[in-house]
Amino acid sequence: MVKSGTLTNEELYEKISTGVNIKKENFVILVCAIFIVSIGLNINSQPILIGAMLISPLMAPVQGLGMGLGVFDSHLTIRALRLLVLEALFAVVSALLYFWLSPLTYASSEILARTEPTIWDAIIAILGGTAGMIGARQKEANNIVPGVAIATALMPPLCVMGYAIYTQDLGMFFGSGYLFLVNVAFITITTFLVVRVLHLNYRIAVDNKMEKRRHYLMVAVAVLIAIPSFISAGNLIQTEMSQQRAKGFVNNAMADYYVLNQNIDENKQILTLDLLGRKPDDTELEQLNQKLNDYHLGDYQLVINQVANNETINMQDIDHYIDQKIQNQQLPNRVTTKPSQSLSDTMDEIKRQLFLDYSTQIKKVSSDTHTTNDNETGKITVTLAPDVTKNQQEQIRQSLEKLISETDYDISSELKK
Repeated sequence: MVKSGTLTNEELYEKISTGVNIKKENFVILVCAIFIVSIGLNINSQPILIGAMLISPLMAPVQGLGMGLGVFDSHLTIRALRLLVLEALFAVVSALLYFWLSPLTYASSEILARTEPTIWDAIIAILGGTAGMIGARQKEANNIVPGVAIATALMPPLCVMGYAIYTQDLGMFFGSGYLFLVNVAFITITTFLVVRVLHLNYRIAVDNKMEKRRHYLMVAVAVLIAIPSFISAGNLIQTEMSQQRAKGFVNNAMADYYVLNQNIDENKQILTLDLLGRKPDDTELEQLNQKLNDYHLGDYQLVINQVANNETINMQDIDHYIDQKIQNQQLPNRVTTKPSQSLSDTMDEIKRQLFLDYSTQIKKVSSDTHTTNDNETGKITVTLAPDVTKNQQEQIRQSLEKLISETDYDISSELKK
């Protein structure tokens, strides 16, 4: 007779019930996981976070809570809830201790990513909770439950709460706390539903009225917890749409300028652009404001900040600009033509090099391409600043001609004021 690879309902109950026993070994593992997660958040490392979540023991009390509610076992429910609260408090305090001792105190992107939960986090918790119960039913060891621990990320929000206490950031504290609540609640609810689908026996005598009351309670809790995540998701979508519109405006309407950073404030309806080099004059600025309507940003105010000269530009700013303009391709200091590089990309390199050398003397650089009888040619037009001297103009001309000579394309040039 072939043995089944899955646990019986009673064996599943015993497995999850045993998992919520308070053991000192689990708290040692929890401390290790907490410090590993905190280090990962501190140095902005996803691999470290993944490793920590693999050893985190937090899934056991969450599944125990769902099992206890599903079979009307108040003793198991209380034990699981007590263990979950103890581990959560332990995690927050330990993370606070780590960040208090750590020399790195800035909020990394991994920390900030755990402060604004959305409905997608709830969906991931629901799917993860379902997969977790499937994994828990397997007799043999598998990677399903550890995978769920990674996907739902129970540990990082707790560590971010510790960081928020250290930095006295109330908004971050409640944001990360809400993310932890969303994960715990929806894994618990999903576990509850799977338990009922599997028809595990109730631990007490339950009539239809009691059963319906608990089902209604679970639905009400799910809705109440999910409402803020729906609102957050809506705000996130709106922000992303505005960011894409602003990006389109920058890529097209601002193509002849050197945009280092863009920031859009939806509440104040302000689009702020940081430009390297000279900024548009009043006439050009008025034209740019009019073009905002073409990108559904007509209600926004355009604010342009100018980086005056190369002395105020650090290499990080320049690298950021190059990443944005040249599709994350790191370019050499001289212009070379690669077999896969187009004429347009080559002229972008020339424009970039001109700007890096003469940002305070150049107002803008534009480029055009033309195709005649299958022969593609290009033209680069450099508009100089009004105060450029003849010697400076000649120097820019020579540099431009040298850059063009280093390419394999037919490119003409023009300098004007």
